[in-house]
Amino acid sequence: MAKFQFLFILLFILSFSLKGQNLDSLLSKAYSYYSDYNYEESIRFADEAILLAKNEGNEPGLLIGEFYKALSVQERDPTQSDTELIEHMIIQMDSLGLKLEQARAHNFLANTYARFGDIEKAVENHQATMDIYESTGNLTGVSSSHSNLSLLYYDQHDYEEAFYHARKALEMDISLGNPENIQSSYNNLAIIFEHTGPLDSAIYYHKFSLEYAKEDENPYSIGLALSNLGNNYANKGDLKLAEETLLEALRIRDSLGYSRGLAYTHNRLANLYQKTDQLSKAKYHADKSLEHAQKAREVKVLRMAYERLQEVAEKMGDYRAELAYLKEATLLKDSILNESNTKSITQMMLNYEFEKKQILDSIKNEQEKRERDLIFNERLELERSRKIIFMISGLFLFLLVVGLFLRYQFIKKSKEVLTKEKDRSDKLLLNILPSEVAEELKATGSSDARDFDQVTVIFTDFADFTKKAQHLSAKELVKELNICFKTFDEIIVNLGLEKIKTIGDAYMAAGGLNSKAGVKEVALAAIQMKKFIDERNADPNIPKKIKFDMRCGINTGPVVAGIVGIKKFQYDIWGDTVNTAQRMEANCEINRINISENTYLLLKEDPHFTFTERGILPVKGKGEMKMWYLESYEKKIDE
Repeated sequence: MAKFQFLFILLFILSFSLKGQNLDSLLSKAYSYYSDYNYEESIRFADEAILLAKNEGNEPGLLIGEFYKALSVQERDPTQSDTELIEHMIIQMDSLGLKLEQARAHNFLANTYARFGDIEKAVENHQATMDIYESTGNLTGVSSSHSNLSLLYYDQHDYEEAFYHARKALEMDISLGNPENIQSSYNNLAIIFEHTGPLDSAIYYHKFSLEYAKEDENPYSIGLALSNLGNNYANKGDLKLAEETLLEALRIRDSLGYSRGLAYTHNRLANLYQKTDQLSKAKYHADKSLEHAQKAREVKVLRMAYERLQEVAEKMGDYRAELAYLKEATLLKDSILNESNTKSITQMMLNYEFEKKQILDSIKNEQEKRERDLIFNERLELERSRKIIFMISGLFLFLLVVGLFLRYQFIKKSKEVLTKEKDRSDKLLLNILPSEVAEELKATGSSDARDFDQVTVIFTDFADFTKKAQHLSAKELVKELNICFKTFDEIIVNLGLEKIKTIGDAYMAAGGLNSKAGVKEVALAAIQMKKFIDERNADPNIPKKIKFDMRCGINTGPVVAGIVGIKKFQYDIWGDTVNTAQRMEANCEINRINISENTYLLLKEDPHFTFTERGILPVKGKGEMKMWYLESYEKKIDE
């Protein structure tokens, strides 16, 4: 009897406990502990929430509990990452209207794909997260998405995009007044400045980050800010302050037990002691960095630890250990995906365009030097002529004739060289800018932006370019892009259009910026580009891995055109017309030409063009739009 009474009391207490723990409260605690990297506690509360949701028959609560548990399990052990599970949960969340959890799921997927090197999917998921937060009016979520995109672009060394998203996040966080988020945004700006310079700016923003971390009383953020500050002090040469700051960061991070952060701080201390020849301390902290990196199980952090151990071994003269660490670091480096990703290729192509302007500057400097040399030589010849007159009167006429003849030949040759160099610089300038803009720039030193009422913009890119890029070396990829873009350039020139720019695998040109060509010429250019791609893809002598499928979009409307910047400038166009042309390309099937209603209305009366109507389709950021496929241009012989 006593036994049954005990069981009854136990069941009563358990029932009371479950009722006392509200489902929403359990789920909130599960996510809170997950956010604080306490995955064990997060799993415990998620399990309690799952049990309670099953008892209550609460389907949304059950899904959320399973989702939070999955997040903590996969973060605790990255080898258990299961993107398909999370993607399946996103579909279920959408059907149940769980927008907040859907956004968090996309954010988790973005971080997972970024960790494994799939940058394209990472960006897609971050954008999906931001779209959900914007649609629900969650400004804190939008700001967080900007911060995550900033860090992603920072890892890809695309500092311009990283700066844009970091500043956007900081602006929103300050307006929202959240100290934790402001601290994070200042930290993001600071680490970008660490790579772009100046270093004082990085230190300035890290100090702001530390102040807000202390205001928020967040030990994790304080440890992060101190670790980054210490590294900046070391790079600036203030080694004593760097040591004090890094040791304080280590003390805080050690109390939290966060392996990834400890790996970074130990690594920075190893580097500091290596600089000051305290090699035993350097070896100790390098070993600790590897120990925590192995716990964190992140490839990038492990490689960093092995590289530091290799440097310390080299300085200690332990060549056998140096070789072993080098081998481990190289294996890890080879395992990281997307080393030659789209952003690297984009930067290479942009550098090529910018070098044209640098060549132009060097030519101008050379011209000025030649002119100074010419003036000096003229003066020298005159002085010699005077001496000859006074010294040898009998040879005056002969030497004067010889001197004048040589001077004439020298000046003639110099003028030829200057003319040749001027022609070369003019050609380079016309390669970068339209002729009218180039002439205005040479005449006045500047060029004002202009409004154009009707410009037709063509935008192309290659389908699955990122995947193909992974199977080619950077040299091979640039070579194949150059083959395609060289042909596109020839088509553009022959039809009198203006090439605007290339961005990675994307190519943009326009008609209507001068009096030579307009909408018809742009349409003909698109057809010729498509023909070239079709013929190239049909050539059996070209390997399949270097064949590209093209999408093409065209739109007509008003734009603003002008020069961007004052250093390494380039001619560009802006406006909704450009954005719509890109949307036409994004909504196009491969190896087709998709045109907007604006362009179709200008071309439809020409009997030589044929079209296929696509109807009204949804366009991201634009709503529903009418579209047509431009099929061909056929002109009879007798015409």
